[in-house]
Amino acid sequence: MKAIWSYRATKALRVLEAYILKEFGELKRQEYMQQAEVVASRLEEFPNMGRLEPLLAHRKKPYRSVLMTPKTKLVYYIDTDKERLVIADCWDTRREPKIAAKGL
Repeated sequence: MKAIWSYRATKALRVLEAYILKEFGELKRQEYMQQAEVVASRLEEFPNMGRLEPLLAHRKKPYRSVLMTPKTKLVYYIDTDKERLVIADCWDTRREPKIAAKGL
């Protein structure tokens, strides 16, 4: 199954990437981005590996999440009509969950 990144997820990933570059340097930025690729690739192979996201249980689509790093998780859903996995958000787990969930 092909994984695609939504605009929101791409934007969130870029914000986190810029922060990591500024605070920790190029090497950590590269490691972070490589981890994003690894997790997205694993999701393509095992789309149901993430747990159902309880804060988004009220949505029509069943959203799932998987940790990318200890402080970042990818929130995604499976679009069965188009046979693809959509990464909906790159969620900094330090954010207030109820506020962040409203944006999805």
